[in-house]
Parts: sequence; C-alpha cells; structure tokens
Amino acid sequence: MYINRYGKIGAPVVVLLAPMMVSGSDLYELMGPYFTGEYCIIAPDQGGHGKAGAYISADEEYRFLKEFFQREGIEDIHLVYGASLGVAVAYRLFLDPDFDIAYAWFDGVALTENAGFAEWFMKKLFRSRKKKLEKTHVEASESLVKMYGYDFARMMTKNFERITIDDIDAICHACCHYDLRKLTEEEQMKLHLDFGEKDFDLRYSKNTIPVYMPKAEVTIRKGYAHCGYMAAKPAEYVRQIEEFIR
Repeated sequence: MYINRYGKIGAPVVVLLAPMMVSGSDLYELMGPYFTGEYCIIAPDQGGHGKAGAYISADEEYRFLKEFFQREGIEDIHLVYGASLGVAVAYRLFLDPDFDIAYAWFDGVALTENAGFAEWFMKKLFRSRKKKLEKTHVEASESLVKMYGYDFARMMTKNFERITIDDIDAICHACCHYDLRKLTEEEQMKLHLDFGEKDFDLRYSKNTIPVYMPKAEVTIRKGYAHCGYMAAKPAEYVRQIEEFIR
C-alpha cells in the first residue's frame, strides 16, 4: 500500500478505498473534485496498483493503513468509503474499535463468508484477460468499455497491465471472504450499501444484509453494473455521499 493524502491536514478525515484496476490517485481524480466540504482525504494505492507493491492480502493492506493512522495520531474518521476490492479494507477499518468512524459507504461488495465459486470464476476470468492483454496491448479492454465507457476503461486497462497473476489470486480471495458479524444498531445507522442492479455481488449480499445489517441504508442503481454508477455519474454520486455524511 502507498498512501496518497489530499486536502487540508486537520480537516475531517475521508478515506477512499478503490476497486480493482483503480489506484487511489485515480479514485481521487474521479471523485475528489466534487466534494464541496473541506476534508483531509486519504486515498491509498492498494497492492498491485499505483505506487504500491504487491497485493498480499486484505489483512496486510489493512495492517499498513492502520499503522499509518496510528503514526499520524488519527483516531476519528468522518467517512470510510470502499468500492469492490476497497471494501475488504474499509470493512476492517469500520469494525476496528481503535477508531471512531462516523459513516461508511460500501459499493459493490459481496458480503459473504466464503464465495468459493465466485473466487474460482474471478481468478479464471482475470487470468484469461491478463494473458490476452499481454498479447494485444489494447489501450482499453472492449469488455470494460461496454461496462464503463472508454475513458474509465482505458484507465482500468492501464492499471491492469501492472497487476500480476499472484496479485489477481490474492485480490480475488480478498473480495470473496468476509468475517461477518451482526452489526449493532448504531453501526448499521452509519452504513450505506450501494449496488448496481446488474452487480454480481448483489446476489450474495441480498441474502446476508437482512441477517447482519438489516437497518443499513441500501441503494440499488437500476440498469447499472458493478460500480457502474460511481464511474458514470461521479458528481451526482459524491453529492449523495455528502448528503449521507451530513
């Protein structure tokens, strides 16, 4: 992990944890300009992305982030945001009693303790696309263009070039395994869950949300794929996030 920090030191802390194939700096460039409040924004490059090293595990990523906060004396966090892969770390931060988290917003998360088939399928898919990219060196993956549009797909394809097969395996594992517990009512009221209507992760989460976090706020974006609304309408998306954290 590599820590990118933006905004004003001492302002309310906002943590942005990006999905796979999006670095922390990429996510900040997408969302940062639309925040109207004054914040200290922490947008880490996770393993396999940006300026970070390899992706080992979600626990290792979180260990690095927690040690950074402890060195900086940061205990109060106004918002922890995670999208897809980013939720693996955001979830750990949200439940860590060493921090006071005011709000959390999770987008495109498979809330399941063991999605074995999904992990196998994701590994197979991403390994195949990695090998194809190494041969074609296209600027933007055709499948990603269909889901997210050309500009966003080009950015994701560029990031995918540096992700290794070992990174893929570790990332897929992180996305498919959560240590779930029933959230307290206070925790649930702090939490927003966001899904695209076509999001494959929704199939897992719709069964666990009523059990573990029935009072969390849930939004399902009609017509959108996995993290699709965030990519397509960042200004509106950030406006809704700020309404939630106010």
